[in-house]
Amino acid sequence: MKIEKESKFAKKCTTGGEKLGLENKLLNLKDDIVFQELFGRQKNSAITQHLLSLILQKEIYNIDIDVNKRMLGNRKDSKIGRLDIRAKFNDGEECNIELQVSLHKYMEKRMLFYWASMYQNKVGKGEQYDKLKPTISILIVDYNVKELEEIEKYHTIWNLREQEYNTKIITEDIEMHILEIPKIKNDEILKDELALWLKFIEDPDNKEVNEKMSDNRFLDQAREELADLSDDPDFQYMVLSRTLFLMDQEVYKEQAMEEGREEGIKKGIEEGKKEGKEEGKKEGKKEGKKEGIKTGEKKKQKEIAKELIKINMPIEQIAKVTGLKEEEIRKLNK
Repeated sequence: MKIEKESKFAKKCTTGGEKLGLENKLLNLKDDIVFQELFGRQKNSAITQHLLSLILQKEIYNIDIDVNKRMLGNRKDSKIGRLDIRAKFNDGEECNIELQVSLHKYMEKRMLFYWASMYQNKVGKGEQYDKLKPTISILIVDYNVKELEEIEKYHTIWNLREQEYNTKIITEDIEMHILEIPKIKNDEILKDELALWLKFIEDPDNKEVNEKMSDNRFLDQAREELADLSDDPDFQYMVLSRTLFLMDQEVYKEQAMEEGREEGIKKGIEEGKKEGKEEGKKEGKKEGKKEGIKTGEKKKQKEIAKELIKINMPIEQIAKVTGLKEEEIRKLNK
């Protein structure tokens, strides 16, 4: 199939690419800030609605993307926040869509935590449980999930089922989807539209995928919107700014850990010398290392807490995430 719609899209791609210093290149959709800006804006709700219908395998209507909870602002210094996408649709169902490109140690716990947070917020004090509506977590990953390595298919759906009668679901209110892009086989993009979309997310410049979906109006719209973003110097600056910010955060964490270790070792050596015994030195070094690691971890927890304070996360939730005491967090907030 030959692509006939070339002019407008091709020109935008070229223009945006030149500003980025990469000819004919679109911004990376696996960058969370780009992913959220494309699929997380109400003006692009038709694109998100179509993608959701493919993932959830049902008709989606009355979609409302939760704009008020979007962490990305219009300011050039927007660098922080969880850049996932939340949407309400149909008769009150709600979902959270998140893209991850690197392995997360507690991925399954994180998914469950976010699901629980969305679900419990549907009912206020004194309200009945019938206010609760189905809540869905969707995770798109650009790596193979270790716990799912025995499952060949790229799209898995998780519910609460009875252990022996595993076809019996006790409630449809909880549903989780995990989509592993690396598991998509080449022949699947010929017959599976969702696989095509995920391959588009993996590489928007994939000519084979674009050619096979050239007659898909939703993909055409997504291409146009991504080309516009790629052509926007302010948005390019925001992408670069966030990338550098995240890199700096990793450097700060490593630096805090290293400083903590060095401080602990130095303290251990000094204490060992005062004892005047070789055994004291060895024990001092051992305890010093422990103290150093502990100090480094504490600094790391406080840095994370400061960033969570900036996005107005409740103190009790910050305490759960970081392990710090609420009193310590309040001091950081002064």
